[in-house]
Amino acid sequence: MWFGTQEGLNRYDGYKIKIYKHEPNKSNSLSYSEVNCLLELKNNTMLVGTPNGVNFLSLTNDSIYRLIFDTKDYNAKENHVTVIKQINETEVAIGTRNGIVICNINTKDFKYFPFSIDDEVLVKDIEVDNGRLLIATLKKGLWTLDLNGKKFGRVTFADEEKVSEGVLGLESINKLCLYGGNLYLATDGAGVYKVDPKTFLIEGQKKFKINYSDRNHIKDFLIKGGTVYCGTGSGFVTYNLLNGDTAIYVKSAENNNSLSDNKVTAVYIDRNENLWLGTFIGGVNVSFKSSQKFVNQFKYRLNSFKNLFLTFQDNQGNVWLCGDRKLSMLPKGQREFKSYDHVVGYFDALAVYQESNSIYWFGTYGDGLKRYDISTNKVTAFLSDKNGGTVLSILRVDDYLLVAAFGDGLFKIGLNSNTKTQYAEQDGLDNLNLTSLFLDKNNTIWILTDGGGIYNIENFSKTDGKFKLIKHHSNSTKESSIPSDVVYSMNQDNNGSLWFGTNSGLSRFDGKSFRNYYEGDGLANTFIYSILKDSTGRFWMSTNKGITAFNPTESNKPFFKNYNLKDGLTNTEHNIGAASSSALGNILFGGPNGYNIFRPSQVKDNLHVPPVYIVSYKRSGKDIPIDSNLIYKKHIKLSWRENYFQLEVVALDFIDPEKNLFKYKLEGYDNDWSEPSTVRYISYTELPGGTYTLKIKASNSDGVWNETPYELVITIVPPFWKTTWFYVVVVIVGTGLVVMFTQWRTRKIKEENKILEHKVAERTRELAEKNRDITSSIEYAKRIQEAILPSKDYIFSKLERAFILYKPKDIVSGDFYWFGEKNGWKIFAVVDCTGHGVPGAFMSMIGHNLMHQIIQEKGITDPGDILNSLHKGVQESLRQGNNEINTNDGMDVSIIALNNNKKTATWAGANRPLIIISNDGEFSKIDGNKYPIGGSQFDIKREFTTKTIELNKPSMAYLSSDGYADQFGGDNGKKFMVRRYHDLLMEIHLKDMDAQRELLNAAFEGWRKDHEQIDDVLVVGVAL
Repeated sequence: MWFGTQEGLNRYDGYKIKIYKHEPNKSNSLSYSEVNCLLELKNNTMLVGTPNGVNFLSLTNDSIYRLIFDTKDYNAKENHVTVIKQINETEVAIGTRNGIVICNINTKDFKYFPFSIDDEVLVKDIEVDNGRLLIATLKKGLWTLDLNGKKFGRVTFADEEKVSEGVLGLESINKLCLYGGNLYLATDGAGVYKVDPKTFLIEGQKKFKINYSDRNHIKDFLIKGGTVYCGTGSGFVTYNLLNGDTAIYVKSAENNNSLSDNKVTAVYIDRNENLWLGTFIGGVNVSFKSSQKFVNQFKYRLNSFKNLFLTFQDNQGNVWLCGDRKLSMLPKGQREFKSYDHVVGYFDALAVYQESNSIYWFGTYGDGLKRYDISTNKVTAFLSDKNGGTVLSILRVDDYLLVAAFGDGLFKIGLNSNTKTQYAEQDGLDNLNLTSLFLDKNNTIWILTDGGGIYNIENFSKTDGKFKLIKHHSNSTKESSIPSDVVYSMNQDNNGSLWFGTNSGLSRFDGKSFRNYYEGDGLANTFIYSILKDSTGRFWMSTNKGITAFNPTESNKPFFKNYNLKDGLTNTEHNIGAASSSALGNILFGGPNGYNIFRPSQVKDNLHVPPVYIVSYKRSGKDIPIDSNLIYKKHIKLSWRENYFQLEVVALDFIDPEKNLFKYKLEGYDNDWSEPSTVRYISYTELPGGTYTLKIKASNSDGVWNETPYELVITIVPPFWKTTWFYVVVVIVGTGLVVMFTQWRTRKIKEENKILEHKVAERTRELAEKNRDITSSIEYAKRIQEAILPSKDYIFSKLERAFILYKPKDIVSGDFYWFGEKNGWKIFAVVDCTGHGVPGAFMSMIGHNLMHQIIQEKGITDPGDILNSLHKGVQESLRQGNNEINTNDGMDVSIIALNNNKKTATWAGANRPLIIISNDGEFSKIDGNKYPIGGSQFDIKREFTTKTIELNKPSMAYLSSDGYADQFGGDNGKKFMVRRYHDLLMEIHLKDMDAQRELLNAAFEGWRKDHEQIDDVLVVGVAL
């Protein structure tokens, strides 16, 4: 919106005013601060008429071109511009204090046409009509200017006797308007004339009240939709051209929404049919067409009511009001209230229930409950000032009334029997400050309190008239509880959920938990007095900041529509209980300043879709000028040093700009739209180089969104080292350098490789020779080791049913077996020495020699004694514990002694077990002693024990080292494990000896597959 004033040109975007004025030292300012007239052209140019010429203001970049008609005389009458009207696409007519200027708006060429009389002729208005100009002047009447011949003519009006003022009334014409084939002239003292524009025959005159002479001084007017809108010297006047109905609007000290000044100097209706009025000293007044949402009600004078506590419309359409200890009723269709003060006495009515067309129940503040029969004018008192004196709510359930008494609990009154029952602490009501009652769809009764939360009781018809408390809900530290124990109202939505209004927020109860809503969720205020439901299921709530409406079944986060005084409400604050919904579909809300009664379906939202614009560009909080106005800018280009900025946006809906919402998305940077907010500033920092599209949407104060977003393309020019061409150059140069370096390096490597090849070949020969020597030595050691092992043929000749599976990990082995005979005993030992390979072979040599000495030379045949002697021998041989080099080397042994004559066998083990499986499948495992042979652990007293085995039934005995069960393999590279080893022995124990050996070997290799053998493997099987 643009406004011309004595102090400059004002641009208003709904939030801020930007002022253009004359600045002597700036050529790009207005030629004069006082603005008389404005005309916007299609090329985004505003013509600004001043007492010192016309200014061409470019709206795209705020540049100003001054057009001065008489450059010699600053105060020349030709420079004093009063009106500008567009003639065609290229020409405008400019009215001055003494003539007309025809100006080409493209070339700025102009021609001045003075009036043909000596006196000054002040042009007030111009209309273009069929190749001529109609020119209104001050005190010089109406003129015409032929645009072809450029000749003036002064109009003489016909039939002047038809009007009281005659020619004198038409001498001073302020405004012209061609409408419906007629010419309307707004005069300075004689009202509005209707004239035939061809013959200038006066067809009528519209004058307003004589005693307001200024009201016929029409300062500005326009005609739209058959209505004349007149700004006068004594208020604003409208009248209908068809029936002459007139409405007058003046300044009123008692009405904050009245005119700010009675002298209305400018009238304008914008594209959304909002009415703007400029005044002499009262600024600008505006009446928004869609802002007054609660105007479809008769305006009553409520001088006798300063604070309403009861608003109620009965079934017949009569409106009952109570406040300031006065009870009155406005009969339907009438405009005068009737007094019913005698019904409630010197008390206020706070609640009402209509039992029938003639019977009403009133709850009072301090004087109990009153039953009033309007047909007989009889008042019957129930309750008293001492018991149930203050009644805040009345609820009918079946054939009785429930009465909520503040401070005295709940009362039940039979409508037929007039019986009265009180329910208080003894019935479970810990808080007796009752505020409201409600009956839900399940026929359950809810009791609301001030400070005690909510009580839920069964319907008395279900309990034979007894008070039965279902549950008590109160505020707790849990988020799922009601937000406050002060609860004033409740209602139930169409889905069955219950809603509660408290002094700290709105709460929805789904039967299990509460979900609460606060100002951050969109509520204008969390102090909720009442919740009413209309015929469509929408809720209307009165608060301390107006009224809030919403659809309770819409979603988990409903959209709250808040209404205030700007929407036509009578009150900002409301009162407890001063709200009701009538059977006729109306809703009433009362408060300190009166009441509103309205039909919800007639409350129309503002459907204007607001356009969105960016009005300023800032960095570090400072406005940054750019080459053109951002309002018209579609693309901005910034350097990488300018990649942080803030944009100020506006939505051009002027009804309640503070409620306009914005959301935005920077495509190419943001993934989603921002949350809707009233914040009008969009900030980004450290934007990477690239091209982005900023999209902005806005809604008006009623939540109507502009779904076609405003778009601004933003290009951030990255630094040269982050540009594509720089990356390409770097890649090319880098690739070239890499290739050159690679070639140079390759040549150097080839040269070095030749030298190395000679050295490697020489070293390889040396290593091969050494390896052959070492391998030969180890191979020879293997022959020696094999030589000392007892011959398998010898063993199998002594033990007809036996097998040996012997698989060294390396060439030589740390596992060995020993067999010998002594004193009728056949002794077979399986020994697992520490380590494998050469170290293990050394230990095996020591172990073999000691075994020979112990058994063959010393004649010891008891397995336990053999192990005891072997342990001492190993420690003595390695000097364990007595040498500066201590070793823990030793061996695990499983040794069995067989005596065919005695039909018995003895066995002993050092860290190794014996497995015996009978031919009938009986499995047994005999564990040896849990310590090894050898080692330097002198703190443990080792005594190896011999165990006797009775040879009662044919069996197989298995002695083994740990290499078989510890081998890694299988599909997952895991150990073979002892359990799988035992299961395999159970499968093969009945087979012959060679088959058992082959099956064990095949299972081992099948499990190992490509895995390395990790230890020496030795398994011996002997038939018992």
